[in-house]
Amino acid sequence: MAATQEKFRKNRALRFYNEVLGLDRLHYGLWNNSDTRNIDGLIQAQLRYEEFLSDEIDLLFPENSAARILDVGCGTGAMSEALYKKKINVEGLSPDLYQKELFEKRIPVPFHLARYQTFFAEKVYDLILMSESAQYIPLKSLFTKTNELLKDQGYLMVCDYFVLDQANGKMAKSGHRLSAFMEEANKNNYELVKEVDITVAVLPTLDTAKIFTEKYVLPTIDIIEEKFRERRPFIFKTLKWILRKKIAKAQEDMILIDSAEFRRNKKYLFFLFRRRTIGYNNFS
Repeated sequence: MAATQEKFRKNRALRFYNEVLGLDRLHYGLWNNSDTRNIDGLIQAQLRYEEFLSDEIDLLFPENSAARILDVGCGTGAMSEALYKKKINVEGLSPDLYQKELFEKRIPVPFHLARYQTFFAEKVYDLILMSESAQYIPLKSLFTKTNELLKDQGYLMVCDYFVLDQANGKMAKSGHRLSAFMEEANKNNYELVKEVDITVAVLPTLDTAKIFTEKYVLPTIDIIEEKFRERRPFIFKTLKWILRKKIAKAQEDMILIDSAEFRRNKKYLFFLFRRRTIGYNNFS
């Protein structure tokens, strides 16, 4: 039986962030107290986040290094571009067609349209970077696939949020359980080289999203709803009944941008692991 061909799509939310809001980076930011809680402040915080990761990579590999890096969930290619400008051999990977378009316009380096867990390469990498992409990879697959792709004594760099053991509700449904993640890393012989808790520095991203939603998104919806209700009252009532579950879910999902709830249920962490096991990879 022939293998089922994977289907890839364009993420419309990413288009909105990039083309409407002008965000070139799709991750949380690292905020200073002086940053304004608006789009401009978010852009500066995201740049600082990228610089943080870039500095950590610099500590491992000097500029013009022959090191090979795989940027998993590479987004618009901003992080890969920063590494490319340092003459580091970087490649991007994402299952998103829109990211593919942006990445290939940005830098002339390989882009792999694939899901990490099904990706195959005839090479191994010195470092695999997962910046807010680890959460989308099934935990068992994350480390077994990394074993295939990472050279002996190579590095796995993960910067993402993780769910605490006491977490519950909607906040517990997004992200890997921290204890399970660390257990899986240890089981696969990954040595923890460095850990940095950056939770406090990323929380203003959620506060900014909440401000933006309450100031712009919700009033816009109210205005459109009011106009539609006046002009087409029967259709309006019918649609509202049909969509009642989705409307309720959207209201419940507001908790996902509540920074206090995030802090109670999650941690945003930077991890640097070194692969200790020898003998998995035979090609160079």
